Amino acid sequence: MQRLNQLDDQLEAMLAVEAEVDSEQLQLLLAQREQLLQQLMARPESLDKAEWQAAVDRTSYLLARIRHHRDMSASQLQRLQHGQRSMQVYNKFR
Repeated sequence: MQRLNQLDDQLEAMLAVEAEVDSEQLQLLLAQREQLLQQLMARPESLDKAEWQAAVDRTSYLLARIRHHRDMSASQLQRLQHGQRSMQVYNKFR
């Protein structure tokens, strides 16, 4: 459980900033977290209910932060594409 807490701390720190997130690093940490969760679920007798609930709550928080970053990236992409289309129209009539 301690390793899961460490991974969650790393993920939270990475997702706490509003700047662009390193997607490869994020993917690596999420894969490690998933593997660790599978290992923990394979031995449910060793899990403390309160710690497990805290892990579930952190999962919800992390998913919300990931969605937030995804939405920000999608918005930036839309603005970029709109700007490119505007430039194409402008250049067409120059």
